[in-house]
Amino acid sequence: MSFASANVPNIANSTAILEIGANDVMNAIPDILDNKLSIGSFAKSLSDKVVSQLQMLKSAGFKNIYVANIPPLDKIPLMIMQKQTKEARTIVSAYNQLLLAKTDIWAKASNISNFAMLDMNMFLQTALSKTVTNALGISDTTNSC
Repeated sequence: MSFASANVPNIANSTAILEIGANDVMNAIPDILDNKLSIGSFAKSLSDKVVSQLQMLKSAGFKNIYVANIPPLDKIPLMIMQKQTKEARTIVSAYNQLLLAKTDIWAKASNISNFAMLDMNMFLQTALSKTVTNALGISDTTNSC
């Protein structure tokens, strides 16, 4: 049985949250650095998948759909240790911009009741700011535990 054909009670009143892409970015960086994959083609492919999945959620009956963009991967210890912060920042920015444009077009065309982009990038940029980390007594956000 497919998800779309499942008999889920009150699915129209349920909320779907779609969050994908962080692992895709980290896995794509070597191919991008080796010029086997362009940032543009990566961003297009991943954002196309998101729009396809949004359509599946709508077809399944969801009327409340949220999609999260990719957080600032340049801030995570792995990217810092691998010295790939610039690459991560560039890829995430290109993808998030394209995702916003494509999902905006999809949402307008789909007549979905409630759709929003969850800006995880801005949320985490703010959460990792000196003002917030100092207020919480956090002294190190760049090294792993």
